[in-house]
Amino acid sequence: MRFGLLGSFVVEDAGGTPRQIGTPKARALLAVLLLRGGSPVSWDTVKTAIWGESVPATARASLHNHVARLRRDLDESGDRIQVTPAGFRLRVLDDELDVTRFDRYVCRARTARLAEDWAEVEALTGSALALWRGAPLSDVPLPDTEREPFVRRMEEARLQVLEWGYEADLHLGRHQGIAAELAELVAAHPLRETFVGQLMLALHRSGRPADALLAYDTARRTIRRELGVDPEPGLVELHRRILTLDSSLTAQPATEPQTAPPPATSAPTPHFPTLDPPAADPSADPHPTPHQLPSSPADFTGREQELDRIVGELAEADRPDGATVLVHRVSGSGGMGKTTLMVRAAHQIRERFPDGQIFLDLGGMTTMPMPPESALGLLLRALGVAPEEVPCGLQARSAQFRSLIAGRRMLILLDDAGDAAQIRPLLPGAAGSAVLVTSRRRLVSFPGVRIDLGALPDDAARRLLASIAGEDRVAAQPSATTEVLRACGGMPLALRLAGSRLAARPAWSVQDLAHRLTSHGRVLRELYADDLHVRTALQMSYELLLQEPQEPQEPQEPQESQGSQGSQEPQGHSGHPGHSGHTGPARAFRLLGLMPSAAFGTAAAAAVLDCDERSVEDWLEALVDAHLLESPAPGRYQFHCLLQALAVELAEESDSEKERALAVERFVLWCLHGADAATVRLAPAARRVPLDAGARLRGPFADYDEAYGWYEREREVLVAAVSLAHEAGLHAQAWSLAASLWAYVRLGRTDDWLATHTVGLAAARATGDERAEAWMLNGLGNQVLKTGRPAEAIGYFRRVLRIHEGVPGRDAELSAVFNNMGTCFTDLGDHESALHHYRKSLVREPESCATLNNMADALSHLGRHDEALDVLDRAEAIQRATRDLVSLAIGLRVRGDVLRGADRAAEAVEAYRRALALQRLGGDKHSEAVSLTGLGDALADLERQTEAEACWGKALRWMERLGDQGRSVDLRKRLAGA
Repeated sequence: MRFGLLGSFVVEDAGGTPRQIGTPKARALLAVLLLRGGSPVSWDTVKTAIWGESVPATARASLHNHVARLRRDLDESGDRIQVTPAGFRLRVLDDELDVTRFDRYVCRARTARLAEDWAEVEALTGSALALWRGAPLSDVPLPDTEREPFVRRMEEARLQVLEWGYEADLHLGRHQGIAAELAELVAAHPLRETFVGQLMLALHRSGRPADALLAYDTARRTIRRELGVDPEPGLVELHRRILTLDSSLTAQPATEPQTAPPPATSAPTPHFPTLDPPAADPSADPHPTPHQLPSSPADFTGREQELDRIVGELAEADRPDGATVLVHRVSGSGGMGKTTLMVRAAHQIRERFPDGQIFLDLGGMTTMPMPPESALGLLLRALGVAPEEVPCGLQARSAQFRSLIAGRRMLILLDDAGDAAQIRPLLPGAAGSAVLVTSRRRLVSFPGVRIDLGALPDDAARRLLASIAGEDRVAAQPSATTEVLRACGGMPLALRLAGSRLAARPAWSVQDLAHRLTSHGRVLRELYADDLHVRTALQMSYELLLQEPQEPQEPQEPQESQGSQGSQEPQGHSGHPGHSGHTGPARAFRLLGLMPSAAFGTAAAAAVLDCDERSVEDWLEALVDAHLLESPAPGRYQFHCLLQALAVELAEESDSEKERALAVERFVLWCLHGADAATVRLAPAARRVPLDAGARLRGPFADYDEAYGWYEREREVLVAAVSLAHEAGLHAQAWSLAASLWAYVRLGRTDDWLATHTVGLAAARATGDERAEAWMLNGLGNQVLKTGRPAEAIGYFRRVLRIHEGVPGRDAELSAVFNNMGTCFTDLGDHESALHHYRKSLVREPESCATLNNMADALSHLGRHDEALDVLDRAEAIQRATRDLVSLAIGLRVRGDVLRGADRAAEAVEAYRRALALQRLGGDKHSEAVSLTGLGDALADLERQTEAEACWGKALRWMERLGDQGRSVDLRKRLAGA
């Protein structure tokens, strides 16, 4: 069979007879399978590719029917298309798909170009371009999200082939006739400087130097107007040489073409035409000593420890017992300074490698990484092998390379390696030489040092910025400098570009740059200088995700509705990643960037992506391996700030506004339901926001410790989620989440308490829900009270009263507010006023045990211990009747306090112990620690000092763990004075 994607969709038998593929959906299915080149394709990927977002309920059955029709249309046995529970696989032989043949020609043309065999380059590029019949897949009904990535990749490859074809023409002296084609290309692609350079050279060699100079001037003005920069140095130099009538630009005599010249319907990618090489010197050294290391920057800063480690290992490369070649690897995300570090290390140690140093850029992060065979060709050329003596084939070249380097002491720096398979054939066969590798992937299968580069520490980042922008400017505005450092996230490339922008603009202050970097959505647009862009450096890793084949996975059943306050139609892609980039790691990278900038776990990510945790964990680990995510702890993940900015931009470009909104909503609902479930364990008697019990996104926590541990792990994410929800217009969810976090933030997290409830108050007001506003004001009043400002807290509670008073059905709310105001007066020492408010609370709810417990405490402070005990007896009767064990435990602890005040310490000990028994049963560690404190005090009253200190010590450990600083200080004083 023959399959054609490079133009209109073509299916032919071996004899060239077309096969008609009946229905549009069947053609789309076959095209989707061909686009994967024989790799497995999941059911969900196929569904999305064929139906987009409108997948019908009958999609699975429909696909079975389409497969049956395809098998009939192809008139072959059933093994051509395999269908499994995981998905589909199309068996495609090497020569059956035009894309495969095109890629093979491209690889061979690249090898010929590296060997400067221009006649072969011309023949191979002509053969590759002859496979094209028009716009790829122009007549197949596929969504743009499925078609466009493939079309972009193939068009880019076609442009590259065209560029090589024109380059071959110029080297072979066939410049006549191509100027008109190149002029058309320049008009169509005015910012592609390669076209301009080739046009200038063709015009110059055709005796039209004035036209060549005019072409340059037109391009220069266009580039300045559109990009705000000058043409790249290669084009400027070519312009200078044409102006000076440089004789070396003269063409060699033309040779007859071996195939038709490439058509001028598209354009090449950047590579300026090189001059013909000088004739070989017969006296040249057959075994030259290459010195190919790039220069090392003078302002190298911040990687001293890593540098010392690499240099130290390199110094051991010549140990006599070494039989293994050590491969020292540095990995990290784009812009982290991998190449700079390795070049620095190589320069420091190069004297130990007198037979030469080779630098080779493998282009692993580009769309067309250098094949090992081509890399070996360059290595052999560097070792003195003539082009015509370089053998064909990977194994032959690798063997010759190992033979030539054996017994020599050389340093080889392989920059930007794509994977282990790319570099393994390039390794020497015996010790003596050393290999340095940089990669954005973690290469773990080689012996030697492996370093993962992360962000620079703050002091090193500041030194690097100051070394470029100037110490005086950086020191003059320290707060602005801190903002710049934070925006750059310790990334060396970002710091260099920020410093370069300041150095290039003397009128700017550091504050000016800080403002530009911190303005919403501008940071990646601001971090550039000349041809260096942070976004470009980072995006290369993401682009590779779109090219990598993925394993199939079982399709997911869609989730049910996610709650009364959430979307009733949760959507998202639960299938496995495909080449479109709209599922799997690429989609995960984009949508997870919408989360707050804090460490998150697999469960939160699964909620955002609407996928099962097992698949999501695989995608997260893939992102870690690609250095697009960091993993600060097992099962925890975090973005670098600039990578998160890239993720947000890519999401805005690739994902619909609806999908982005749903992802944020799913995350907020995950936080809300988790916080509510944790509240059940941390504060069982607390008032909770009503949620749809049938749509809970997680099960209950087993106990207090599990709930508290979840809060501790997710604290930063949960707190930030309140603001995220409010900013996303999810106002009801925002204040509800703030309210649900109360059970945790009251345990010493007063800053988080204030932050969440302040945002929650704004969100409540945005909904126009006065009850929600009152809930938030009540929470803020309690936060102020908790931080020792009872008079200020009263102001909050009075605002709550104004909302509830006079409104029918608000007795519960009014009772709670009067109770809280009574607590404020208790803390102020005004116990009579406290009693007055407690009585007003009981008028609204006569059986409020919380109020009765607080009233007993106020009576005790007034010396009315018997009345206090009577009130507690009344409360206990209600608590036992309603089985309110939480309130009963608090009442027993208050009873202990009252009995201590009445000098009945022995009875107090019994009351505290009864309280502790209930609190341990319920798992409320904070209340348990409060009761332990009281028990210690009662034991001290009985002069049982050792037992008292044991209680205080245990209480202190819990208070410290729970973050209750005030009570921790009091307990330390007790222990110090014991």
